[in-house]
Amino acid sequence: MLFLNISTDNMVLEIEWEKILLNRNDIENTLWQKLVQIYRQYHFDKVFILNWPGGFTNLRVGTLTVNLLNSLENGKIDAYSITKIDFFKHFVDQWILPNKGIIYIWQRKNVWLYDFTKWDYETIKIDEIDYDDELFFDLVYEDWYFDSETIDINCNNEDIVLSYKWEEYKTSIEELWLQAEKLVDAKYFIKPIMWKQWQ
Repeated sequence: MLFLNISTDNMVLEIEWEKILLNRNDIENTLWQKLVQIYRQYHFDKVFILNWPGGFTNLRVGTLTVNLLNSLENGKIDAYSITKIDFFKHFVDQWILPNKGIIYIWQRKNVWLYDFTKWDYETIKIDEIDYDDELFFDLVYEDWYFDSETIDINCNNEDIVLSYKWEEYKTSIEELWLQAEKLVDAKYFIKPIMWKQWQ
C-alpha cells in the first residue's frame, strides 16, 4: 500500500518504509514522475491519502495525479482518503492524542488550535502558541515551523503508524472505516473558483 500525505508542507510518498519528500514549490513537475516510478517498482493496488487541511496546490495536484494513474491503469487502484482531522480524532478517541492539537493549514504564520472534543478550531499565529498546554503538533517537515516535536505518520504495508512521544500506534483502513474510491476528491477548506459567470 502506498501512503500519500498531501496535507503537510512537503508532499510525502511512502511505501515499504521508503519515504520520499517532494517540495511543494515544484509538485506539478515532480509528483507524476515519482508516482509512476513507484508504481512500476511496487505495483501497489491501494493508496492511503491524508487529505485536508493543506495547501491548495498539494491537494489539487495530489488527487489529480492519483486519479490519472488509476484511470490509465483501468481502475486497478483502490484509494482510501481521510482528512487529518478525522485521522487525528481516531487517536484522540483512544486517549492516545490529547484533546487539542496544533494543525498545519498551509499558511506561513497561521495554524489551527483544534479542539477535538468540540470539533471546532480557532486560527492563531504561530508565535501565539502556548507550548505549556497539553497539545500535539501536526506533522511538518520544515524545522522552523514549530518549537516542539511533531507527530509522525508512516505506512508499513497495511498498517498506518502514528508516532507520538516516542511510542508507535498502529491503525488500519478497516479500523478507520474507510471505503475504497476510484476517484478521489481534494478536500478544500474553501471551494476554488474555477470560472466566473458573467451576467
